[in-house]
Amino acid sequence: MKILVLEPGAWGSALGIILSKKNKVGFWYQNPKLSLEISKLRKNNKLPEIKIPRKISVSSDLKNIEKIDLIIIASPSFNFRKTIERLRYFKNLPPLIGIAKGLEKETLKTPSQIVEEVLGDIPYAHLSGPGFAREIARGKPAKEVIASKNLALLKQLKELFQVKHRARRSRAKVKKKEPSSFLQVSITTDLIGTQLAGAIKNSLAIGISLVETGMENPEIDKIRPKLIKLGLKEMIKIGKAMGGKEKTFLGPAGKGDLILTSTSSLSRNFQFGRNLFLDAQKMRQDIKKRKITVEGFDNTWALYKLGKMYKIDLPMINEIYNVIYKKVSPEKTVRNLVKLAAMV
Repeated sequence: MKILVLEPGAWGSALGIILSKKNKVGFWYQNPKLSLEISKLRKNNKLPEIKIPRKISVSSDLKNIEKIDLIIIASPSFNFRKTIERLRYFKNLPPLIGIAKGLEKETLKTPSQIVEEVLGDIPYAHLSGPGFAREIARGKPAKEVIASKNLALLKQLKELFQVKHRARRSRAKVKKKEPSSFLQVSITTDLIGTQLAGAIKNSLAIGISLVETGMENPEIDKIRPKLIKLGLKEMIKIGKAMGGKEKTFLGPAGKGDLILTSTSSLSRNFQFGRNLFLDAQKMRQDIKKRKITVEGFDNTWALYKLGKMYKIDLPMINEIYNVIYKKVSPEKTVRNLVKLAAMV
């Protein structure tokens, strides 16, 4: 299969590297200078420790896009529409799969809604779930979810993403082990729920990280599970209001991703929450200037607005919104979140 990954950062690069084992993969960047740099150095500064194989082509040209079998849209949510707009003048586009974990801040739309608005009725799927790019690129097992309304596309993508690897042999055993899947993929038709789960968990992780940074270690071990439970309740509330299924939020794309993102310093949203507590003013400025990519920043705005629109009580999301956008002090936000957790 011929696969083109548009604007791959860490996650997009990792997926491209994995899929290049059995497919012809290319990376596309709108910026010609960036494309040339990555082509020469064979690495992306978003995933600096992982080499991009020579067999993956890197270009800033889309002229042969109609010969591609699958396009992966790897742009973050705040650039997703801009990338999709580049495709609107091509005919006979192949199916698309998005990997952004966010909502469009200005319109409150999911990636699939943006695709439908710009490109019309085109086969679209969305991949989400727990896992970090650098670990998955190195072969660490992960469970992902692919959602689509197109059943034929779901079947095709499930087969595509079941990437195999050979487990290391023990010195004591001579017999070779059979290849096993390290990227385990489940499929669902709950497209809206899968997209919302990834977006909401990013915002919640910021708040949980903020609390962890502002508390003593023994205390956070008691508070963190309660915050995760509270966050999951809010995820289900807003998800069901928008048409998602509760089962989706209790699975890998929801609860699984929330737990991983809220407990690991590898998460950019977790890092943002920690740094927000340490220097809130600097972090607000850095994120506004897009010096760092943290999808939970824009997601928090969108989720706060959706809560008001659907008249849903989202106390945890509201606190995270206040510390980011209303400049409430991180210390006060930590106290408020701890009080909320105590009521769970």
